[in-house]
Amino acid sequence: MNCLHLTHTFLGTPTACTKFQKEYDLLMDSGIDSEYRCPLIPVTDNKTDHSCLKEVALNFYLEDGRHHHMVVEEGLRASDLCSLLTLKFNLVRSNTWTIVEQFRDLEIERALEDHEEVFQMYTASWNLSSCDRRFIVRQDFHKYQFFQNPESFYPLELVDLESQLDCPAKSTVVTKIIVIQNMLHLGNSMPVVQSFLWFKDSTLNSWRKYFFRIEDNILSFSLIPGRKDPKQMRSLLDLRNCDIFMPIEGKSNGSTTNFSFCLKPRSLERSITDLKWFCCGTEKGRKCWIVALRLAKFGKRLRENYSETKSRRYSVDNSPLYLNIGEHHGITFDSLSCKQIQVAMDFRRKSGHVVQNSVELKAVAAVETKNRKQEASIVQAVQPPIQPTLEFGVPNLQPWFYSGMTREVATQLLTKYRTVDGVFLVRESHQNPGRFVLSYVFNQKMHHTEIYPVS
Repeated sequence: MNCLHLTHTFLGTPTACTKFQKEYDLLMDSGIDSEYRCPLIPVTDNKTDHSCLKEVALNFYLEDGRHHHMVVEEGLRASDLCSLLTLKFNLVRSNTWTIVEQFRDLEIERALEDHEEVFQMYTASWNLSSCDRRFIVRQDFHKYQFFQNPESFYPLELVDLESQLDCPAKSTVVTKIIVIQNMLHLGNSMPVVQSFLWFKDSTLNSWRKYFFRIEDNILSFSLIPGRKDPKQMRSLLDLRNCDIFMPIEGKSNGSTTNFSFCLKPRSLERSITDLKWFCCGTEKGRKCWIVALRLAKFGKRLRENYSETKSRRYSVDNSPLYLNIGEHHGITFDSLSCKQIQVAMDFRRKSGHVVQNSVELKAVAAVETKNRKQEASIVQAVQPPIQPTLEFGVPNLQPWFYSGMTREVATQLLTKYRTVDGVFLVRESHQNPGRFVLSYVFNQKMHHTEIYPVS
């Protein structure tokens, strides 16, 4: 009996508990000796030799159908690839962008975590040469929201805190939420989630209801359908070796409700349709199970991703460039999308006011332009001419401008984005002071072109 297939008698209607125990003991002959003594799904090596590959060319699509062809190199993380694609597609810079791997013929998809390497995930996955596989670039605003609002993702009736901590069942709701939040941010273990779920895999012709439980990295279930029996709990999957999939929106997989998800063991010995389907009663229940599955699979790595996301957001919002612009022009920044919100102001009076009329706006602009010209003529008459450097004019306020950067440093910086044509920066020329150099990427090569002033 192959431990990847659970027979109909194993998950069927029981006639006696001893019968199920005998069936289960047969599966235990795999020789696995662990804390759980369970037939966990093994991970087999990929038969396809990808050792010689260091990069792969893939197409990435937006929801509106636009796509770009990019070369993904070994070691490129999903978060870094999202940063490149936002430049490629000219999208709003945000930490919410996610790479979604979609299998259109199977009608399932999964979101890659920020730390996952895209090349490795592509080559280490199943042998899907005959499948309609596509990578989608999509925003996921709830990616790490369970760290901020655990009460929205952890219904207390699905969480078993008593078995993990000294948290009595009669504790207040606020106390339980605080305990969950502390576990997510500081704890060594994650909240245990358990509930009844509808289940179906390749060995079952219909959906059946079992009691499931996630603790540490193990997904276990009760042998007797429709009954919660702690003594009959058996391990089903090691979630560290499984991929978490959701049905493509608008697609139906014949589940009892619309709140389904599935797990795919990472084993290339089985068919690509060897999926373990689960179904929840509500969308809130499915969100809870998806978060629990992600934490069981990746553990503290998700916490590190969340911390890195916050640090990247802070570095953008508080960079000297944005602080300088905001200080001089009254610009505020949305911490999520980093969009600039500008308001026209008139400071010619003692107290400034917002300019809402377009006619008044043009008049204010004309007056300010005239005043600047008069001030510039006075300064030129008093002071000697100044060489055009980076400290004067608009360029030092632009994100593409790097003051004092050398040719070597510019080449090293652009090398990280050599797969994206058009990435550029402007810097000072060290050979010809007072002039600028345009450094850019084209055909995966670095180019440096001096900009000559035109009178």
